[in-house]
Amino acid sequence: MSLMKKFCRKFIVAEHDIRHNRVICVENGKVIKSYLIDNPLDLQLLANGHLLLSSNKAIVELDKDWKEVWKIESTRLAFFSCYQTAKGNIVFGDATRARICEVNKKNEIQRSFDFPFVEEPGEYLYAFRLIRPKGEDHLLVACHSKHKLVEFDWNGKIYWEMDLPDAPYMPLQLEDGNILVSLGPSGKIVEVNTKKKIVWEYDMKRDNNLEAGWIAGISILAGGNIVYSDSQFDRLIEITRRKRLVSAFQDRNVLLHPSTNIIIEQE
Repeated sequence: MSLMKKFCRKFIVAEHDIRHNRVICVENGKVIKSYLIDNPLDLQLLANGHLLLSSNKAIVELDKDWKEVWKIESTRLAFFSCYQTAKGNIVFGDATRARICEVNKKNEIQRSFDFPFVEEPGEYLYAFRLIRPKGEDHLLVACHSKHKLVEFDWNGKIYWEMDLPDAPYMPLQLEDGNILVSLGPSGKIVEVNTKKKIVWEYDMKRDNNLEAGWIAGISILAGGNIVYSDSQFDRLIEITRRKRLVSAFQDRNVLLHPSTNIIIEQE
């Protein structure tokens, strides 16, 4: 870690940790915005500058000043993942019933389907992690407990699926059709193609001689570098596509157990 450059980028991160319980915006190593919420998981920076986030018991939209403008809540542990559609609806995973839903801003369900890879309530919590859109009507789902990446339609039909070597956390669709996937507890990121082949693999221990951590959120920068959240060791790591270490942010007074991250690049 000492050989890497200091991570000087501005970023937003969900701290999935009971010691902090917040979403933060960090610039020059300092927290400039903070929003307290129970165990935040997922983030989306919207085109209007608002921030959408999911947490254990709520999905919230914050304005540019990080004031609440919309919220949906649950009394039980519920919300894995969130994103806003082109129509302004919100898609999320509901871990209380193992289903995936789309709601409008009146909190009315527009469409939903039951997640197929569960048999009993004890499996709901680990059924899936992050969900991302694939076109208008399909979804990419990280099927956490089954070690699968699956493309569904809104009838719950499986269009494509691939077994993975470990539990997936976040899928990221690439422009060429391939998918980048973080593999949580393995400390790995893989890129897979539509033929179900791993075409690129990063292993933080093997490739960079780092302690094997827990890779959660991943972001791709304009120049092609990748920033990943290492939840186990409370840090953000930037690497090149050739797997070279570029920079790292690790300050436990600021950042604990990062989940999804958003890197704000200067124009």
